[in-house]
Amino acid sequence: MTDNARHLSWRQGDVLLADDAIKLQLLMPEAAEKRFAVIISHDCDLAAPLEKEPAAEIIVGQCVGKLGADSYSKNARRLQLEYQTRTGTLVLELAAKDKQSIQKKDLLNSAPCREMSLDGRGIGILQRWLASRYQRAAFPEAFEDRLRQAEIAGKPQLLKKIESALKDGGEHIRALLFDLDDGKSIERDLPSDLYELGITVLYDSFRDEHTASVVAAKAAENLENLFAEAFCQNGTVWTDIRLQYCDSISDSAITVAQREMFKQWRLEHMSLREGPPQMMLTQ
Repeated sequence: MTDNARHLSWRQGDVLLADDAIKLQLLMPEAAEKRFAVIISHDCDLAAPLEKEPAAEIIVGQCVGKLGADSYSKNARRLQLEYQTRTGTLVLELAAKDKQSIQKKDLLNSAPCREMSLDGRGIGILQRWLASRYQRAAFPEAFEDRLRQAEIAGKPQLLKKIESALKDGGEHIRALLFDLDDGKSIERDLPSDLYELGITVLYDSFRDEHTASVVAAKAAENLENLFAEAFCQNGTVWTDIRLQYCDSISDSAITVAQREMFKQWRLEHMSLREGPPQMMLTQ
């Protein structure tokens, strides 16, 4: 039975059946087992009359092995998201650049794939990721420059080491939260005019809190060592940026006030090659 425009059965995060996605030329038949068309329009827009909202937005995502650095909306350009299936968990990777529109009327003769679904937590992650591209927190340009230019003898750039920490703890680390100069935005000129930085490694308490706490504590230790190597000469004199603390904390323990004070650091791999890293407020 066909849904009418007001009572669509579609919801944000739903996946099109492979045959329907192929008919709409969203997928090639040979890619149907590894790629999936995901509806990203909000529920209200999907339920609105066609004359008000004639189109629906989708992203065709691909299967990846497991959650990595792009989980939990840590990257505004890509998202790795867990779908529940009859045989277990399936991780899809969505890329913002792949967003496209289809006519909503084309959905009326089809139904969502019921063998793949997002739980409420997954939908929340998807929504935060979609919003993150339009909620970019402004850090001082001089602070960003100091991070980009920092190098550690015999090791990759500091930014790539930070990215590696996020990737290694992908399924456990939810975010890196920066507390910079108590929230003040100051452009500092001299290396001796230090930025005061605190870092909180926020870990997931939902899936395996003990393992997550161990992973986050190790990441915090690594980050502390990296910042010391990059900005602390002879282990005593800081230049450019002084790391005041780097702690790990459970997402069930952090307060609302702390989340509002901190800014989330989202490090994007493409921005390492093409321009400054983009930093967005967490939600």
